[in-house]
Amino acid sequence: MNTKYSRRSVLAVGALALLDAAMSSTTAQAQTQAPGSGKAPAGKPRSKQASAIKTRTASCNCGQLRVTCTGPDPDRVVMCNCYLCQKKTGSPFSLQARFPNEQVKIEGKSTAWRFPIEGAKPTPYRTCAGSDGIATDSAADLVTSHFCPVCGSTVYYYRKSDPARTGVRVGAFADPTFPPPMGSGFEEYAHPWVMNISALSMPLGHHK
Repeated sequence: MNTKYSRRSVLAVGALALLDAAMSSTTAQAQTQAPGSGKAPAGKPRSKQASAIKTRTASCNCGQLRVTCTGPDPDRVVMCNCYLCQKKTGSPFSLQARFPNEQVKIEGKSTAWRFPIEGAKPTPYRTCAGSDGIATDSAADLVTSHFCPVCGSTVYYYRKSDPARTGVRVGAFADPTFPPPMGSGFEEYAHPWVMNISALSMPLGHHK
C-alpha cells in the first residue's frame, strides 16, 4: 500500500522533529549546569578555587619586610609542633606554607638566622630542621629563617633540602581565609590541647 504525503505535510513533520531535538538538548544542558546538581561538565574540575591565581602578601608587624605570593593555593601547608618552632614563634606550634620561588617577591631588609647553629651542641630533641616530620628525614638539612631587624617578626625561610621553594609563615599573611594545614608534624612534642581546641572549656569566654 503506497501512501502519498503532500509537500506541506512532509515539511511540517520535519519541523516538529527538529523542534523536539532542540528542546531535548536544552533540557539536558540545563540539568548538567543546574546549581546543586552535583555533576560538573566532563573535563572540568569540580572547584576552581584552589587553582585560581591569587595574590597574598605576608608582612612583619611594622610592615618593613613583605613577601608577596602570586599563584594558586600552596600545595604544602604544614603545622609543626617541634620545640624549635615553639621557641621560634613563641606559640605551641607553627604554621607554614611553601611557594615556588618564581611566585614569590620579597621586599625590605631581613636578618637571617640559621639552624642548626654551626659549632653548637646538638639539641636533645628532634627538630624540623633535621626532618620535616611528615615523610622525609634530612639530617644534614639547614633552615635559614628571615626576620625583620626592626620589629623582630619572622616572615619567611629557606630549607637547604628544598631550594626551589620559599617557606612563608602563615600567620604573617593575617588572612583567616588561608588554606588550613594538610599535615601535622612532631606531635610527640605537642601540647595536648592543641589537637582538640574546640573541647576547651574557655572559662574566660570567647570574644570577638
